Amino acid sequence: MNLIKYLLMGLIFLCHIAHAEGYATDNNINMRIAEVQALFAAKNFSELKPLLASLRAEKPPQLEVLFISGMLASLEGDYATAANEFRAMLTRDPSLIRPRLELALALQKSGDSQAAKYHYEQVLAANLPDNVKRNVYQQLGDIRERLPALRLSVDLVSDSNPNQTTNSRVVQIGGLTYTLNDAGSAKSVFGLLVTADASLPLTSNPSWYAHAYGEVYEYPKRELNLMYGEGSIGKRFDKGQHSLALEVGVHGSTYQDKALYQGYLLRTNVFMRPLPELAMLFDVGIKSYDYNSLQYLSGHLMTMNVNTIYVPSPTQRWDFGASFAKNNAEEAAYSYTQPGLSARFSQEWAGGWIIGARLQGLVANYDAPDPFFGETRRDKEARFEVDVLNRKLKLWAFSPKLLIGYVKRDSNLVLYSYDRVYVRAGLSTEF
Repeated sequence: MNLIKYLLMGLIFLCHIAHAEGYATDNNINMRIAEVQALFAAKNFSELKPLLASLRAEKPPQLEVLFISGMLASLEGDYATAANEFRAMLTRDPSLIRPRLELALALQKSGDSQAAKYHYEQVLAANLPDNVKRNVYQQLGDIRERLPALRLSVDLVSDSNPNQTTNSRVVQIGGLTYTLNDAGSAKSVFGLLVTADASLPLTSNPSWYAHAYGEVYEYPKRELNLMYGEGSIGKRFDKGQHSLALEVGVHGSTYQDKALYQGYLLRTNVFMRPLPELAMLFDVGIKSYDYNSLQYLSGHLMTMNVNTIYVPSPTQRWDFGASFAKNNAEEAAYSYTQPGLSARFSQEWAGGWIIGARLQGLVANYDAPDPFFGETRRDKEARFEVDVLNRKLKLWAFSPKLLIGYVKRDSNLVLYSYDRVYVRAGLSTEF
């Protein structure tokens, strides 16, 4: 019994020693952090850097160490390193406000204005001091109105049904029954999708700007290759947090590397921010379509869209959309009206995870009977997408992003009903 008693006493003593050593280590780190804070406040960078480097080498480094490291890099103009430090903090705790603000500023100064815009919008959900809120508004105004913007994405695509082929093997045309052969069935393909969206304000008068958008699908054997592009000139009228923009330009598309159509475009949009955490964009546009060999599809497409961004907290985001399209084709059988609704929710989690989910529904009602089926077409389409990204995974300045989507279209004309699953693995700098 005495032996057990002595063993227990020895174990308790060792625990006290370990606790004391841990307390001493923590106390030492805290003292060194306090010294780093004092050196940074005094702008004594020559003495600060070696001490900061030793603390930065700790596994894991303290949040305050990451913050001072990011602030020092930003002061020295190394915005890429600064952004990495602030992102590391958000990976540990995405609810942090000051690091998110500094990340937005570092991204903006490095020229990545669209990623900066995301973080500025997220911090507006926090209870910010009035002067900070005004500064965020100013930065968002600069991004929207006066700074060049570029969004570029490159995605590997897997698509189970890129031709939107019907699920049915048997269709009725003109009262006769037809069985589709293998050439008419859905086939999975792999390809590459590149999208780019750029806006360039004129240096002499930033209220005038050039806008370009393009997307390219590249598939094996070029059978499904698709390219779409548009270019326009715009004029923006600003009033505080609200603005009106007008654009005029041209657009066109190729399919299987051959010209498909071209036309002009007119667009106007109104941006409003009624609340710090709420932004709204109203978009009205018209595009003409002049098909080279499918003249019965030529005509005009008029669209109206309302998009609402609601940020209830710095780690959450809602995107709501309502749309209405009216297509007037040369032949009424290909003219239609199409209302739609969409909603997307995204959540940032500790560990660097950002997960989003999007749901969209569309209904298309055609104006006249289909010439082959003798019946007026009615479509209903539902789309569901999930996207996943992790800040901790980096490839150069990008984070890999995975998107999985499913589309189901039901039509009273069986030939136009289909299911489709697609996967996109790409790179993003937005977060």
